[in-house]
Amino acid sequence: MSSLNKLKYSLLNLVADQKIESEINIESEVVENYEDYAADFLNATELLEKTIKAKDKIAIRCALTRVRMASLNMSNLYQDIVDDVIMINQQDIWPEIPEGYKLPDYYNKPQ
Repeated sequence: MSSLNKLKYSLLNLVADQKIESEINIESEVVENYEDYAADFLNATELLEKTIKAKDKIAIRCALTRVRMASLNMSNLYQDIVDDVIMINQQDIWPEIPEGYKLPDYYNKPQ
């Protein structure tokens, strides 16, 4: 399972378990969108490379615009994830984190 799928299901389970009423962005087709956006970004960067090699300034400008658009799509997807995590973390259901608290090491070890 991809890390985005794991994140999606973790957040969805957390929202359901904690009975959080707000809608989250990750419910959408985030994994499918990511794969499409990543492919579009790759295609845009390859296009840019080709136009630079051809020294075609007009094509370079068009390719730069494609890279920008693909980058914005990726950025928006990650911003949706950030917004979801902030929204969930700001719910009144969580206890305060004690000063000096450190996450136990066993959470950081691979399974």
